[in-house]
Amino acid sequence: MELQYLHNKLLRFVEKIFSKSNFLTKFYVDIQERTVLEEFSQFDLNMNSKVLIMGCGSIPNTVISLARNKKWEIVSIDRDEIAVRNAEKIIDRYGLKNVIVKKADGMEVDLKGYNLIVVALGIEPKNRVLERISKDADSGTYILCRTAGAFSKIFGKENLEVNGLKMIKRYRRKDGTESIVFVKE
Repeated sequence: MELQYLHNKLLRFVEKIFSKSNFLTKFYVDIQERTVLEEFSQFDLNMNSKVLIMGCGSIPNTVISLARNKKWEIVSIDRDEIAVRNAEKIIDRYGLKNVIVKKADGMEVDLKGYNLIVVALGIEPKNRVLERISKDADSGTYILCRTAGAFSKIFGKENLEVNGLKMIKRYRRKDGTESIVFVKE
């Protein structure tokens, strides 16, 4: 798991640098958009749905891809103040009106009223965040939790079995990571 921590730290650093460049930001978002949209096509949410994304990072590529293509109300959080400021600037640059970005921790944010909660790959400690979701989210809420997937042989396998969350699907992304979809019982 230490390698996963170092990977996450490196990714946060790279995103902070890339976020200063319109070209690099657009490149980063564009290469991921098709993958993100395919990943989220498994959810049959109506256009009034509310989505919480934990761990938006400095370049909120998932947020941007969803906000440009869905009518969902998206609340995106990160506990890193610099990442939040960078994400806010990028969201403004894209002119996205259905997104709120705020500084918050997944262990403390209000989880009520969401149809879908996304737990980003870099969220730490992921199993504790999932345990909190299992206690505080509304019944029937979907949870999409990104994991190392094919890279778990390098980073180590995460224990994501949590009482109160029923795994309904595994989705292998084209970039090698994996999304595990749960529903809150």
